[in-house]
Amino acid sequence: MISTLIALPYELARLPLVLVDGRLSERLPETSVPRTTLDRALGSADKVAGTLLRNRDIAARGADRLERSHTLRTAARLEAKAEATREQAQDTAAAGRHQAALKRRDAEERVTSGLEEADTTEARGKRDARVTAAKTAASKKAAADKRAASRKAAAEKREQSVESAAEAKKKAAQRAARSELDDAREAKQKAAQARADAERLSDLTEAKKAQRKQK
Repeated sequence: MISTLIALPYELARLPLVLVDGRLSERLPETSVPRTTLDRALGSADKVAGTLLRNRDIAARGADRLERSHTLRTAARLEAKAEATREQAQDTAAAGRHQAALKRRDAEERVTSGLEEADTTEARGKRDARVTAAKTAASKKAAADKRAASRKAAAEKREQSVESAAEAKKKAAQRAARSELDDAREAKQKAAQARADAERLSDLTEAKKAQRKQK
């Protein structure tokens, strides 16, 4: 009884903050800056006042509010980190697909250029063969055909090499994206666990308050 009477002036002094807290709780989420700031202020004030007034209920109320506020801030921070990681993973996957498409297009253009060059060389050899004597014409045509085949084979080999490199980079980008998505899911799970812990702590706080009121 005496402890309650001593604490009455403090309870009256903190009443305006309690009213503000009630209005904010109707308009803003628990993790908003105004609410978390007010929670820390009320929790710290209760903890100090309870200690000075030697009122365990007030001190416990302040400690519970501070712990709950810290848990909610941690959960919000983890959830924001998970969202940022997920967005970064999506951006990485999109960039990987774009790069792979550019590599394939470049490879196709180089192959087309090599085939056109081979056809031009072959046509030139045929024109020279018609102008030159019959004996030398056959030899030049054979040489031109051989060069064309060699260039075509080299172009096909370059195409295969470029496509292999593009596919390898695509797979590496996909692996990196999957890894980042896994990290995002893990971070989101941690955030959900932290939020669940905060809710359990809130329920426990309410239960303790109910017990103290019954006493």
